[in-house]
Amino acid sequence: MRKFSLFAFVSILSGFMLVACERSGGVRAGNDSEDYKPRPAPQADTNVTGTTTTGLMQEMKGELVRVDTASKTVVVRLENGMVQTFKFDDNTVISGLDTTKGSGVRSLAGKEGSEVLVKWEDRGGSKQATSIEVTQVSMSKNTRKAGKPIPRK
Repeated sequence: MRKFSLFAFVSILSGFMLVACERSGGVRAGNDSEDYKPRPAPQADTNVTGTTTTGLMQEMKGELVRVDTASKTVVVRLENGMVQTFKFDDNTVISGLDTTKGSGVRSLAGKEGSEVLVKWEDRGGSKQATSIEVTQVSMSKNTRKAGKPIPRK
């Protein structure tokens, strides 16, 4: 009889626990609705670095990764780790470098790793660099040849 009463007590107690834990609506905050609503996109007057912009001109600060003169693009790794590609043309202004060695953006070739501030405009869905300011110059070395051993005769 004792075993039966103990079994009945445990069964009734577990039944109450199951009823108490049941929630038909699930867990949600008090002001949530059934529809998912993502956050609104940031306004056009702020950019990734948090710097306010004037008009349509925007700016991004980061590390110069690559200069491709054939396709007229510059690749920059931003402070948050994202990689952005900017197009350039003959009107793109370069500042912060000695431009006697090259003209325009071509003077950035070999300066991968330098800190740059790119001011750009959105033109037809692509980022067109209007000016690139080099804030800290880094002279990169050709790492492709650095790892190869010298052939012996």
